[in-house]
Amino acid sequence: MHTRFITLLIVLVSLASPISTQAQTQELTLKDAVLKRFSQFYQERMQQLQWVKGTSVMSYVDQNDGEPALFIRPVDGDASPVLQVSELEGLMGDDVKLGSIPRITWLDNRYFQFQRGPVVYQLDLQKKFLTKAFTFPEGAEETTFNDDRSACAFVKDQNIYVLHKDGRQDQVTADGAPGLVYGKAVHRNEFGINSGLFWSDNGKKLAFYRMDESMVEDYPIVNTNVQPAKVEPIKYPMAGRQSHHVTLGSYDLKSKQSVYMQTGAPEDQYLCSITWSPDAQDIYIAVLNRDQNMLQLNRYDAASGALEKTLFTEEDQKYVEPEHPLWFMPNDPSKFIWMSERDGFQHMYLYDVEGKLIRPLTQGNWEVHSICGADESGRYLYASGTGESVFDGPVFKDERNGMQQYTYRIDVQQGVRDFVDDRKGTHYASVNHDGKYIIDHLTSSTVPWETSLWNGTKKSATLHTAKDPLADYKIGTTEIGHLPGDANGHRLYTRLIKPSDFDPNKKYPVLVYVYGGPHAQLITDSYLNGAPLWMHWMAEQGYIVATMDNRGSSNRGIDFEQETFRNLGTQEMVDQKAFADYLGDLPYVDANRMAIHGWSFGGFMTMNMLLTFPGTFKAGVAGGPVCDWSMYEVMYTERYMDTPEFNPEGYKQANLVDKADQLKDDLLIIHGTIDPVVLWQHSQAFVKACVDNEIQLDYFIYPGHEHNVRGKDRYHLMEKVLKYVDERIGGE
Repeated sequence: MHTRFITLLIVLVSLASPISTQAQTQELTLKDAVLKRFSQFYQERMQQLQWVKGTSVMSYVDQNDGEPALFIRPVDGDASPVLQVSELEGLMGDDVKLGSIPRITWLDNRYFQFQRGPVVYQLDLQKKFLTKAFTFPEGAEETTFNDDRSACAFVKDQNIYVLHKDGRQDQVTADGAPGLVYGKAVHRNEFGINSGLFWSDNGKKLAFYRMDESMVEDYPIVNTNVQPAKVEPIKYPMAGRQSHHVTLGSYDLKSKQSVYMQTGAPEDQYLCSITWSPDAQDIYIAVLNRDQNMLQLNRYDAASGALEKTLFTEEDQKYVEPEHPLWFMPNDPSKFIWMSERDGFQHMYLYDVEGKLIRPLTQGNWEVHSICGADESGRYLYASGTGESVFDGPVFKDERNGMQQYTYRIDVQQGVRDFVDDRKGTHYASVNHDGKYIIDHLTSSTVPWETSLWNGTKKSATLHTAKDPLADYKIGTTEIGHLPGDANGHRLYTRLIKPSDFDPNKKYPVLVYVYGGPHAQLITDSYLNGAPLWMHWMAEQGYIVATMDNRGSSNRGIDFEQETFRNLGTQEMVDQKAFADYLGDLPYVDANRMAIHGWSFGGFMTMNMLLTFPGTFKAGVAGGPVCDWSMYEVMYTERYMDTPEFNPEGYKQANLVDKADQLKDDLLIIHGTIDPVVLWQHSQAFVKACVDNEIQLDYFIYPGHEHNVRGKDRYHLMEKVLKYVDERIGGE
């Protein structure tokens, strides 16, 4: 069977990174790999590199005369220090010790703002004059400034306040309480929502979410850090059960009055893509039904809350997922860009404010991620997106594909797109105010981090090139390949990490790391190809560490993602089993010594693989696993699975608790005791089912930790995981 499988599958293309080919003498420790990945082993970058607002001048922080200083650099000139940290400390008071320049935000080409504790300072850089602009009360959350920094909105005790630069404070809402939340992200941060406060462009009006959770069932989270333990319930809407009701308010700073947009019924619909019109007269809301298969883009009068018009309706047989606000053309406020996956990949569509589609701005087998900026004339738009999604073929070494991210310059009239920098890898861009200049950051399998300055598509200067932080350490090679995927020819990208002393004549044990769910891509053309550093440590212990992005994962188009619709854990399993079979056929792999590990959706996948294909892996470690999708939250679960009422078979097939009697391999489950994402009840239900069926397994908890084990305990976690794996498949 395995031989036939190999002939049908792939050519593995080795893209071993030259990053790891230098003289390496030091050995990495697991503790350093886990705790120092983003300090000692982080690619060096220009600190706080940014555009000075409204200019073509950059600022950044670097050393000057032995201490940190703020530097200014024109695009066509040399950098010069303008503020030493000791100067700033002196302006703040003799007893203040900052250590470095705090994170700053430019107000214009002369003033910048920074925060220390509850106090927000503004500095006149020309006169070196410092003022206290805002002082937040204790308990202030969600602090959000308007554009000119003359006012700031915040949430305290579930209510919204506006603090003015002159010290005045307005209370926007007064009835906030447990179960009635104002000004915070709603819908459990799905749909790209990460805030509940939205300033108009002119800074004179504030839109805000109001979330009524009173109808949502309380879920008990137990705090064991106190004696006796204390129940601290959260509102957790489970799939198929009652969800919260959200409305959107608008507050006028001048009249001090609020109105609510008349979004109507049903009340458990989703309000997404909140956008002010440039003149602050209207608010646009993408109203999504609870089934998540029909969206209406509505325009509301901000003063009265009345619905003015439904601009268009977007439907899909499976689901529509709005994740971006509207983006108004800077030179023509009568036109905006809407992001949609309606044609198979996420692209930009140009509309007028009456809802007429003018034209698609991008098309093809690639994903637009975000809009970075535009030039003053409105001719060119800058956007971030993947390379082309390539369908099945033997070689992809020279292709620009979905593992990469580029900055594109798009001709709005002609629809032509050009790379700002066409080098393969992952690019991040910052465009200055008039779109003439771009700061481009590049990381790839061969470039740790490089920052350069571009004038349109012409490179002006290399600003910084980082050294490889692992140059002196023993680190293995990374090989990127692919398996053929579904009937549509989608490739399934793979990553194999081998030890530095790899011997093709030996047989190695394999640890497969899996996630496998939507909104994730583990394999990228970036430093270390997206792998966490502990994987390289594990490889140095004599392992092959392997990963594959299966169907359902990101950046490959909507068909690729939606193949798992209503059947989470089915197609993904087919792909991961094919990967396991491929690995088992490699001449340097011991197919009898394979283990699998994953967290969250990856924990679900880990357990599902053991239960569905017993004997494929000798052991598995599942962290924070979803074991019963009917106990997971409404927004995510119903998008991909519908409700338990309308998709009983899908929920049954994905229910790991009911499959506990099929466990034959060694399994360690790990869970945080106050996990508010994948509730602790999931893994406890599975353990109970194992007890009922007289099935043995291993179980470990992290008291007081939420969904991810962070901080210093992260090392304890990874030591636990990898030791468990090593004890079961390590050795000869």
